[in-house]
Amino acid sequence: MVLDTNALISGLLWDGNEARVIEKAETKEIRLFISRELIEELEGVLKREKFCKKLEGKEYTVDKAVAKIVLIATLIKPTHKINAVKDDPEDNRVLECAVSAEADVIVSGDSHLLNLKNYSGINIITASDFIKKIVSTKKY
Repeated sequence: MVLDTNALISGLLWDGNEARVIEKAETKEIRLFISRELIEELEGVLKREKFCKKLEGKEYTVDKAVAKIVLIATLIKPTHKINAVKDDPEDNRVLECAVSAEADVIVSGDSHLLNLKNYSGINIITASDFIKKIVSTKKY
């Protein structure tokens, strides 16, 4: 499973379905994959002022938040360049990671990715749908 950056940030900073997905990765109920490019994007976005304030409230630093994800995820080096998302080319990094990891699912809140619904056999769903699916089928 691959979480896009917005889902990672939501899961780190707020309680909700994204946080539940991260918890499942922490307890090894699911396997989370990430690439160096996604780690760098996560770090860059978390450094934005609006997120720094939220991190402080959770007694996190950017480094601690990123380290948490790095510790629970399997690092993947993407082997293919993908250009499927024309409107937001940065989203292709998520697809590249998922394809290289042979992931079953991408969890996202990003409309560009969600509109694809599926890419190369990889389902693209919201965190809410993922939690419903994992609870009902114990799949992923």
